[in-house]
Amino acid sequence: MLLSGMKESQGRKVSLRTISAQDLQLLVSFAYSGVVRARWPGLLRAAQAALQYQSTSCLALCQRALAHGLSPARCLALFPMAGAPGLERLWSKARHYLLTHLPAVALCPNFPSLPAAHLAELLDSDELHVQEELEAFVAARRWLAANPETQESEAKALLRCVRFGRMSTRELRRVQVAGLPPFLPLDLLHQLLVEAEVPGQGRRREPNQALVVIGGDGLRSDMAVRKPTRGVWWARAFCCGVGLVRTVEWGRLPTLPAPGRFRHGASSISGNELYVCGGQDFYSHSNTLASTLRWDSSQEEWEEKAPLCQARSFFPLVTLDGQLYALGGRNNGVALNSVETYNPELNVWRPAPELPAPCFAHAAAVLEGQLYVSGGCNENSQYLATLLHYDPKLENSGMFLSPMGVPRAGHVMAALGGRLYVAGGLGETGDLLSFEAYEPRTDSWTHLTPLPSPHVGAASAVLQGELLVLGGYSHRSYAISHLIHAYCPGLGRWLCLGTLPKPRAEMPACILALPTVQKIALSPTLHKTKPAG
Repeated sequence: MLLSGMKESQGRKVSLRTISAQDLQLLVSFAYSGVVRARWPGLLRAAQAALQYQSTSCLALCQRALAHGLSPARCLALFPMAGAPGLERLWSKARHYLLTHLPAVALCPNFPSLPAAHLAELLDSDELHVQEELEAFVAARRWLAANPETQESEAKALLRCVRFGRMSTRELRRVQVAGLPPFLPLDLLHQLLVEAEVPGQGRRREPNQALVVIGGDGLRSDMAVRKPTRGVWWARAFCCGVGLVRTVEWGRLPTLPAPGRFRHGASSISGNELYVCGGQDFYSHSNTLASTLRWDSSQEEWEEKAPLCQARSFFPLVTLDGQLYALGGRNNGVALNSVETYNPELNVWRPAPELPAPCFAHAAAVLEGQLYVSGGCNENSQYLATLLHYDPKLENSGMFLSPMGVPRAGHVMAALGGRLYVAGGLGETGDLLSFEAYEPRTDSWTHLTPLPSPHVGAASAVLQGELLVLGGYSHRSYAISHLIHAYCPGLGRWLCLGTLPKPRAEMPACILALPTVQKIALSPTLHKTKPAG
């Protein structure tokens, strides 16, 4: 326009009538720097400008940043852009956030501005994650109270999305005490409860990834003797029925070779296969394993790969930069500081830089490309509160960060939402229920809502934005647990999602791509489990 001989090239200024100076400055600045310098409200405006003027790279950058910083109020602010072409991925994340944080969203000042149709869609979704159905009613009532101009027919359609049929008697009493806003007919609530006298269909959550639990320390079928487990299961769906009874539908994957194993490590490099290595196949120190197994959906059985350089148990196995890392552990009763890494293309384990000190029963997680190791026991079986940043590219690979608030071993650690979370385990006082989060930017820990029950030697995974803690045991009673607890950061509380197929401890869990487990050659077996009430 300025150089091609058009009339604008002859003038001293050019008027652009369809774009603001702020948006133009933003897009031109991004074109030269590849950076958008803005906080969340500015990012939202930048995304709208990038979408309008078709700057795809700027839009992609803004969407990633917006998705990373979601909160209840911010999700509500995204509604005007919900149907915009090009923002489908961002809106999918925001919608999932709303479904899993509805009670917190309903407390936001701008919640009443949510369109009735969108709220109805959220309330009616099987993916709505509420501790009890009463929370869905509370959200609908709060919206109606703030929108007194709502027509009776519209209010009735909204309230019919609440599943009164799966409420417990206690919840129904609280509904009747709360009632409906005064502008609605007195008998409307009675009509809705009569319609729901037949128990309604329970909610059903089908994750877009597969949660897989591998082996572990279990009980014989007669519950009389402990026995290493061979079973490998994946969670098809999490269901919620009448009176807060939650069930999990489990499907089987090919079982581990006999006699099974526990205190082992498991991980996936690409999300399409499982690697299992080390652990024990019996309870004596001499039964520590070095073998490595691999499975993917093209196989009916596990295949054996190159063994570890050193047999080890009580250790974490993590994936970093396309390779597996086995960190520390124990062999023949001796704590290890050795680390080894597996290259899947070469099928070979090689030594990596050692940990600063021997430890076992510790935990590890990868957060934003960085590997962290927490707690465990040292060579004298003393509990550790340490947090180590481990970098295998450096000769002095370990840098200690601020310690946890409580020394612990046999605990879980996971990365979620830019933070590290550690939960449960065993400490100097016995079973630990304490739960804390680490913020890398401030190198500090925060204590959070404790676990509802002991989980020593439990498995953990991050699924659909929640931290799951599965199974384990209680040191006080030595009873093996079958419970699955989930922590939702937006709600700040633990929920019981159901149970494992059988009680088990000292096992890992992994997340795989859903098509991987759906394509298994074996005929799938369904197994439903539920806690009592």
